[in-house]
Amino acid sequence: MALSRRKPVGYPEISFLSFDVLALLTRIQTEMGLDAVGPVTFSLQTMETLACIRWEQGRPGGDIFFHSLFNRPDVPQPVIEHVLRHELLHLKIPAREIDGKLVHHPPEFWEAEQALVPWKSASWGWMVLAFWEVIKTDRPNECTWVKKSWRKLQKYPYPSWQMILDDHNRYSDKQGQIQGLMESL
Repeated sequence: MALSRRKPVGYPEISFLSFDVLALLTRIQTEMGLDAVGPVTFSLQTMETLACIRWEQGRPGGDIFFHSLFNRPDVPQPVIEHVLRHELLHLKIPAREIDGKLVHHPPEFWEAEQALVPWKSASWGWMVLAFWEVIKTDRPNECTWVKKSWRKLQKYPYPSWQMILDDHNRYSDKQGQIQGLMESL
């Protein structure tokens, strides 16, 4: 997930999600007290990162982009909700300089995200199982890249959310990798 000042290249796709993502976005924006920022749009498209938010100073609202990897009816709503909350949180807690470096996810961002998304670990567990072969964590740049060959590399069906909740052992051997991904974002 990343912060973007430029719009991702590509074309928006028709959503194949099994729920109304725009209604979910509106509900979360209201819950987070972000109605005053203006309208926030959402689109799914092939791009370089897993997700990002784009906004401009002086312009109301913002644009949230999710990679096409999420555009399937079997993607669980809690995963989408986690990523939406993460991206919207950038509107509340902006990037700041730490030790001479601009940090898009300062410590207070992670604290606020943990309070907003208590199921974050399960959500990352799902994303690791679903996307592991096609994503690459970039800690210095605070984002998760999607490999250009993602369509060829994706071989397996997505796991169910219930499986993640029922069987933590299935991804417990990847806890270090999951933690690394979460800390890098």
